Amino acid sequence: MTELEASMHLRLNIGSGDHPLAYYTNLDCNPEQQPDILAHVPPLPFQNESLYEIFACHFLEHLEKKEAEEFLRECHRCLKPRSRLGLVVPDTRAIMQRWVAGDNTMMPMGPNGAWWPLDDLDVICHLFLYASVREGADGHKWSYDQTTLARAMIDAGFENLREINRFRDPRLATPVWFQCGLDGFKT
Repeated sequence: MTELEASMHLRLNIGSGDHPLAYYTNLDCNPEQQPDILAHVPPLPFQNESLYEIFACHFLEHLEKKEAEEFLRECHRCLKPRSRLGLVVPDTRAIMQRWVAGDNTMMPMGPNGAWWPLDDLDVICHLFLYASVREGADGHKWSYDQTTLARAMIDAGFENLREINRFRDPRLATPVWFQCGLDGFKT
């Protein structure tokens, strides 16, 4: 393995989709996205303690709960000590608060840019809870908020959790109110 190949594997962007990150190795299971690594995870195709950072944005919610637990354990296994895991997921609490409040705000979302009312439960299910808005995409299989995301990360061994700014973090493709995220560290 060349030095360049070795350095590419230090930072991993899982579920890169339409948003590959520069200076990361981008992994996705969809060959149409042309990722650096084509793989379905878990498991992660890396050796123990071989990565400095893992980032997964809008990926974890596409896994069943048990599969997500396995994925987080795999992240812990692959990260070097004092390395970071960053996770961003739809913020189910923020989404449902708007629905419960009867927020009739119209929101553009989806591949055709359609506008959707946030006070309609069918819309909430279509856009967020089951994510059926994108044709051919796997739907959401579990929901998180900041508290349950933290619990899942702590259960997998991550510590020193820090909130990811849902509007300003440079790893995010889109700054939006309906996502939350945490960075956690392997000690």
